[in-house]
Amino acid sequence: MVEIHLTQWPFIRFKSESYSEKAVGGFALAIAILAGSTFAGFAKSLRSSLSALSLLFVSEILTGFFVLFSFGVVPVITHIAHTPRKHLKWLGLMALCSGIGGPLCWFTGLSFTSAINAGFFARSEMIFAMIFAHTILREKITTAHFAAIASILAGIVVISLSGFTQELSFRSGDLLIIIATLFYASGNMIFRAKLHNIVEPHIALFCRSLMAISMFFLVSPFLAHPFISEIYNLPMALIPVLIGFAFVSRFLNSVSFYVAIDRLPVTTVSLVSSLDVIGSTLFAFLYLGESIEWYHFVGGGFVVLGTLLLEFLGTHPSHKHLETHLKQRLP
Repeated sequence: MVEIHLTQWPFIRFKSESYSEKAVGGFALAIAILAGSTFAGFAKSLRSSLSALSLLFVSEILTGFFVLFSFGVVPVITHIAHTPRKHLKWLGLMALCSGIGGPLCWFTGLSFTSAINAGFFARSEMIFAMIFAHTILREKITTAHFAAIASILAGIVVISLSGFTQELSFRSGDLLIIIATLFYASGNMIFRAKLHNIVEPHIALFCRSLMAISMFFLVSPFLAHPFISEIYNLPMALIPVLIGFAFVSRFLNSVSFYVAIDRLPVTTVSLVSSLDVIGSTLFAFLYLGESIEWYHFVGGGFVVLGTLLLEFLGTHPSHKHLETHLKQRLP
């Protein structure tokens, strides 16, 4: 259950008393999938009024606030202050990749592609993650890995070719989404290799927000950036969307995901959470009115198949390894 304390940090605490661990975990997993499915749709909607830099700044301000509100200012700052100095450079590099490079490319790319395509192409992060794991962490690439890569690539090609009715030609937005996944995979790999035993996930999330906010203030004096004008002219209808993007798509997704990992079998979390691409597609269809073509079903099927092969059919040597892999994944 959720306990709310208005007089002391943290204000929000998760505590299971009257419900079973599996019930709480199942509810949290469902919330994580639903929350994650809104990311591309909300971001696409906000890009109609906010530039990529403005959306990055505002969303990170709100995300950082929700982290501090839930976990407490003093505990978060204390955790960062006690982080060994030799690890701070890795924390900063991780935040640079996942908090600036990835979001900027992602938000910019959404202006030139659909939210449905972005949801599918985001799965290319798995390919980069496998390559990094093999070259940096020296993890063995198995037959299942190759099958997963081939399946995900096949799905991307089918969608890019619009079902083989067009020549192979990535739109600039599609390429930017893939570049964004490269940044995200790099940040996650830094976290896995250097920080996962040192820094809690919510601390990493806060540092990402802090890096993005700092970057905005550093570059704003040198850019003719209409941030004040964009915020002033932001339609009132998009304010709930902005809050929903920061709280639901970012913060609630990550918190619920880690609650689910602590209470459910890791294979269950791995298998079910990998299907959020379906929820993302449906949300873009229902919320944005984007059309779902037949080739999205075919290409999406290949992407989902590759995801299932990667997460479920023996790509991790043990349950412990799979659990570690999931907990090292940043939102």
